[in-house]
Amino acid sequence: MNQATKALQLDHDIDNTLRSEGDCVETSDAIDAPVVCNDVDKVTSDSVDIESEPTESDSGDDSKKDGITDNDNEIGDISYSGKELNPWSLPYVGIQINYFSVGLIYAGSVGILYPILVIQQGATAAFYTAAVNLVTVFWSYKIFFGVLSDCFPVLGYKKKLYIVLVWLLCAMILVILASLGKDVSASSLVFMLTFANLGYVMADVAAYGFVVWMAHRESVKNRGSVQALIYTIRELGRICINIVIIFGFSGPAVNCPGYEKDPNVPCTTDESIASRNDMFEEYPDSWCHMKCTAAAYNFGLTIPQYVWIIAAVNLASIPSYLILHDDKVTREKFLGIMASFWKVMQKRAVWQVMLYSMISNITFNVYIAAKPTANFVWLNLSTLQNQILNIVESLIFFVGLSMIRKFGLNFSWRKLIWMGSLLVTFFNLLYLLIVYNVLRNAWFYIFTDVSATFMYSLNFMASAFAIVEVSEPGFEAITYALVTTASNAVLPLASVISYQFMGIFPDLNTQEGLAKDTPSVRNQMAFLVLLVEIINLTSLVSLPMLPRQKKEAQELMKKGETSSAWAKFTLISGLIFLIYSTLVTFFTVAGANSYDCYKILGGPGCTDSESSVPVYMLIGAVFLYCYGVNFMLTFWPMIKGREQFSWSVFV
Repeated sequence: MNQATKALQLDHDIDNTLRSEGDCVETSDAIDAPVVCNDVDKVTSDSVDIESEPTESDSGDDSKKDGITDNDNEIGDISYSGKELNPWSLPYVGIQINYFSVGLIYAGSVGILYPILVIQQGATAAFYTAAVNLVTVFWSYKIFFGVLSDCFPVLGYKKKLYIVLVWLLCAMILVILASLGKDVSASSLVFMLTFANLGYVMADVAAYGFVVWMAHRESVKNRGSVQALIYTIRELGRICINIVIIFGFSGPAVNCPGYEKDPNVPCTTDESIASRNDMFEEYPDSWCHMKCTAAAYNFGLTIPQYVWIIAAVNLASIPSYLILHDDKVTREKFLGIMASFWKVMQKRAVWQVMLYSMISNITFNVYIAAKPTANFVWLNLSTLQNQILNIVESLIFFVGLSMIRKFGLNFSWRKLIWMGSLLVTFFNLLYLLIVYNVLRNAWFYIFTDVSATFMYSLNFMASAFAIVEVSEPGFEAITYALVTTASNAVLPLASVISYQFMGIFPDLNTQEGLAKDTPSVRNQMAFLVLLVEIINLTSLVSLPMLPRQKKEAQELMKKGETSSAWAKFTLISGLIFLIYSTLVTFFTVAGANSYDCYKILGGPGCTDSESSVPVYMLIGAVFLYCYGVNFMLTFWPMIKGREQFSWSVFV
């Protein structure tokens, strides 16, 4: 371990460069230690060894004019000197194992909710939706975990001990959940999974500090490879746990409400349970001892057995985290680090990427809220088919990331998003064939949905690559957490907006309305599909806010444009979105039968006289934010004559 650590120290040339700057004081010999400078711009340029921008007189080589070469000292390269790191070497293999575990617990927590809550326990749609949001709510708080990781090292380590501690926390909560038995209540299941997810989200943030740190040590040509690798491994974890779910929870104990394995136990007299079992009417006395048609197998897992599998993987992974390469650092003053980070936050490259992430995630993630219900009514989409869909989606995402890692690392991020968005729209529009009963087949829907998933992977990775380029050395975890928090905080908001559109199409709200299948119902669904796809496509208007590639991102960083006003606006708006999404999640779970009916929270309305004005004001304010911010940053400078309009700004 010591030899590996020594071999991965920074090149002495970098140390000499840092020490030669009179305005900068190196606080530690450790790799992760931030350099405290009177001018934070020197952290950006000097500490990462970016030389001044070459001019045409410097060289006649076109590749040098573009600033993208294999030379670590060219503009567009934030790499440290020295050879690239091998992510599969012993000091770093724990990062891949960590992301496999992240995929396992993430998909395992969300994927188990449908068979347990909806099928077995008969939870309402509102409770199920709220449960999914609550289990994943800590994704929206990554910034706080990033601050914890970067500012409060444990025993001198910023990352690896946090990863160890939070995975132990996750495993402990899963063990407690297992101790509650196989008949755990729905609310207990949801809350225990929520706190278990607190652990893996913290592990994800700390591990991504490693990822960004390693990405900064990749050459320009290969940068992005480590990112694509860890997301590929994460998808592998999701695939594995979905396979466990499909075989472990497709049996009669879950899919046949009221099922009793012991023939000596009488069937329940609760009609709300019996009515959901298709054997009840034909066999009123023995229905609970029979395998219903919804069950695919005769065997299955209990909740305790299931969570023990996940906990065992977590515990078995701990040794790989303990040997992670993580240099000890000297703890800096929190206020000093925050002051330096605030200077970083004021850089246009940082807050612009944050704003792009929020705007594009709001507009691109508005979805057809009526589709799940329509799939059940029109396609009879079964639990087995739904889990197969989840597995195939992960496989497609896995393949997509692998292809990007091999062929797309240096492809224009904007062009990736154009390709992804247009093809997603194409496959989503194929749903019109289902709407008008041209081709109503569950497997056709699965084909179109997984095809769109591949295109989503293009959009996802393009945004993820940009984070590395705007992450300052010493602030890797905070910067990553800040941008991803901004992205995740708006996802519940996009979900609420999606549901609000249902108020315009009342026949699409219920299974009974969809079952009518009249020309009016079909036209309403078709209009909803078109409306959502148009909104999704408007996300492309914000593309000028995203750098095209690594070179352009680094040029934006080197320009050093700053704005405290835009930085404050970005943070405040992100905080508002975070608070709103948290309140929506809390009230719909804490009072599933009391608050979820309010329209402002995404419900159909608690009374007939409840006004829809607040809802429309919310939707209007959100879209005004999206299009207004984009207009001010992209088009207003053109109107003022500071920049010239060209269609090339979008590609």
